[in-house]
Amino acid sequence: MTLSNLIRRHSAPRLGMISGVFCFALLIFISGCKEQTPSSSTANKEKSQGTAGNSSASSQGDHECENYIDNAMSMLEPERLEISSFVGRAVGLLNQWASQCGNLNADASSLTDSQKPFFKKYLGEAQLAKMDLTRFTESDAKFIRDSQLFNGMINAAIEGKSNDVERVTAAFYYCMSNIALNTNQQNVLPLTPYEICILGAGSAEQRAWIYIDMLRQLRLDAVLLKPAKEAPYKLLVGVLLNEDIYLFDPVLGLPIPAKDQPVDAVLIPNPATLAEVLKSPAILKDFYGEEAANRFSTEELKAPQVLITGRSCEWSTRMRHLEDSLSRKQTFVLYRNLEEFKGDPGFISHLQTIGKGILKDAEIKVSEYPDKEIDASEAVTGDLKKRITSLKSAFHAPVPYDVKLRKETPEGFIVPWGAPTKKLLKTRTAQLLGDQTEAISSYVTTRLEAGFPSDLIVPQETRLMHLMAAHEATYFLGVGQYLQGDYASASQAFNDYLRLYHGANQERTIAAVYLMAFSDAKSGKYSSAIVAVGETKPPAALKPAFPYLEQRWRTIRDNASKK
Repeated sequence: MTLSNLIRRHSAPRLGMISGVFCFALLIFISGCKEQTPSSSTANKEKSQGTAGNSSASSQGDHECENYIDNAMSMLEPERLEISSFVGRAVGLLNQWASQCGNLNADASSLTDSQKPFFKKYLGEAQLAKMDLTRFTESDAKFIRDSQLFNGMINAAIEGKSNDVERVTAAFYYCMSNIALNTNQQNVLPLTPYEICILGAGSAEQRAWIYIDMLRQLRLDAVLLKPAKEAPYKLLVGVLLNEDIYLFDPVLGLPIPAKDQPVDAVLIPNPATLAEVLKSPAILKDFYGEEAANRFSTEELKAPQVLITGRSCEWSTRMRHLEDSLSRKQTFVLYRNLEEFKGDPGFISHLQTIGKGILKDAEIKVSEYPDKEIDASEAVTGDLKKRITSLKSAFHAPVPYDVKLRKETPEGFIVPWGAPTKKLLKTRTAQLLGDQTEAISSYVTTRLEAGFPSDLIVPQETRLMHLMAAHEATYFLGVGQYLQGDYASASQAFNDYLRLYHGANQERTIAAVYLMAFSDAKSGKYSSAIVAVGETKPPAALKPAFPYLEQRWRTIRDNASKK
């Protein structure tokens, strides 16, 4: 079946409404001053005056410390867009705070001699060096920006959910819907987490990385699971809740299904646990079907690689001190202790003890992947850099111009052009943070801005930027409507995308078919959804998902027709 068979006519899309609401709460510790105890009434009077002066100085010092942090955090908000103009200033403020308020000695190691053997067991030398820094870097600043983004994303994803299993499942679908799978390894680029989120595409491991970082904002531990002998498509995320490890497949964008599922659920609401899969190997075999041999097996899950995924700064003393000093309105998470700290046994101990030692035979280590990806993204040159720059340029649109200042030439009218407004970048950021209503409205206007008057002379680079922006806006419009629950309109938007751009980006085309099928199924159009997944040839990465969903939706449709 060709994609043209999937393109259908629908009624005009309806716009629904949703609001992303975020709340913030952290405790701040403010240290006081020591007082001397004089022996005379005169001394007491002097003490009173001195104490007042010391208290005033202390209060002023505390206020300055708070200002360092508040100003730096403000500069690193996701809404500040690409923050290139703010990152240096923010790093300067953070290091002023570190030296004057954070009790971080620039000349000493943050790790004690007794700690080093523990960390050397799980981290490489490069990771330890980054973790041991006592001053903040530009990479740290970008991590703080990303943490604020992930905090907003997780709050948008879990709104209305009543328990942790519902929350982690909703967060998984939110992440997978926002970040389409790059099914071809040649299309995978070295990107920062921020770039992955904005561009809305990544490898399975990049998608897993974002999901794990989102969960860290709920102070929930999650790890990447790989077989001892790595292979394509053999990748799962394990989320640690109570004494269970819930399994999610970032390749397919679906949870591993537990045996018990609601008969009428369009997608998988109940993820299976590791214990359930080890007890019932049929869970994976039934889910992966004919592709089971090319996916994770129960046998491989008995002794997997367990990879703690995060940037080295996330385990550092400087991030712990900074998080402890955040204000009440700054509730994003910056730190997770790997080792025991103040009664918390730590991430590694959590893995070793969960489920009565279900991971006792697993190889546990802290993945070098995030640090290496960050380093690679900062070191891109040549054609690869041009490729990434080109992809990002669409998000700088539109470029404004003043038609009132037009001048006529023999070739047409010329106008003065302004600086790119980065409107699409702002819109995509708002969408990630949960404001679908604002994003949808902006995407509609972005599509209209692709056109120019026929007699206007438009620089080629500007015209291309606007065309690329319209392409992105058409796709993300469907994503916004899908996340908003307006499934009929989302199906229409993805259908429009396939009609207008079916040859422009093969990865996006597959993602549009996938989400269009989800939208149709969720709006009760099971036959259309079945056609989309049943008669479209999926890429190798997604092969198990299409027949699984087709059978699931056929069963729901057939059961409904019998009532």
